[in-house]
Amino acid sequence: MTERALLPGEYAVLSLLSLRAMHGYEMMCFLEDEGLLSICPLEQSTLYTYLRNVEARGLVDWTEERVGLRPPRKIYRLTDSGRDVIGAWLRQPVERMREVRLEFLLKLFFLAESDLKAHSRLLADQIRVCEAYLAGLDRRQQLTEFDRLVVQSKRSAAEATLGWLKGYAFQLEQEI
Repeated sequence: MTERALLPGEYAVLSLLSLRAMHGYEMMCFLEDEGLLSICPLEQSTLYTYLRNVEARGLVDWTEERVGLRPPRKIYRLTDSGRDVIGAWLRQPVERMREVRLEFLLKLFFLAESDLKAHSRLLADQIRVCEAYLAGLDRRQQLTEFDRLVVQSKRSAAEATLGWLKGYAFQLEQEI
């Protein structure tokens, strides 16, 4: 049986650990403090489920740490496999326009924290993917009336996304 693809929340956990080793509560605080819960809503219990899932795949491990009289806590860190998986995921543009609002924004955030060159490359790659998506919509033929309506909806969303991406790229160029 093939292993299922990681969920966006599992990638978010790995991305957090790509910044530094953390315990679960620290991860939740980081997500909340940085506003990431608005694009990747996550409950604390779900975060711990994701940690167990990526641990079972060998992408993270942990050590136990005790601070003062507090109960011991698990400090999670990426394994070499986890570093490879998250490194590849962060640099890959998303193919579906609806994934821009979640996965792509997560990738942009974490690359801005760790690798500005990769951040710019990802943005340029995402613009190309969006342009190719729009070109693919134009090649569709023999559409029913409903198909045309669907294509118009997809085109509208993709054009808005492309405009936003190009606007952000322009903003970044101005800041340099």
